[in-house]
Amino acid sequence: MENITFQLSDVPGNFTLCLNADCPLAAQCLHQIVRKMIPAEKQVLHVYNPEAVRGGKDCKYFRALKLDRYAKGFTRFQEEMKPRQYVMFSGLLMAYFGRNPYYERRRGERLLSPAEQQVVLQALHKAGIEEDLEFDGYEYRINWID
Repeated sequence: MENITFQLSDVPGNFTLCLNADCPLAAQCLHQIVRKMIPAEKQVLHVYNPEAVRGGKDCKYFRALKLDRYAKGFTRFQEEMKPRQYVMFSGLLMAYFGRNPYYERRRGERLLSPAEQQVVLQALHKAGIEEDLEFDGYEYRINWID
């Protein structure tokens, strides 16, 4: 396993913590790792209900400490499409993300999570492009959300 480090300031403010320290996967789960980083001065925490957390390999809240590949922009997609295809493609994504967030993602100002990359590729296929196109660039980051 690669050595992944992060600061508490990298953790989203709404990230949920887990109190199940007896979990056999606690050392590998972001919810536990972050919980151990929280200073004692922080008196209010966002936690999973301890009665609902199973722990172990069947825990639905488990989130591995690993890097995921985020995409940065898809401005080149337009070059591969006919104008009518691009209108359909961009319309589908604007309906999904909203107008400004669509353009932020298109330009690479906002990274696309692995799940969002799938949304973009599905819109590409609905517009009539059969192959998966490469995004403008990629970055590896911890996936805190999905």
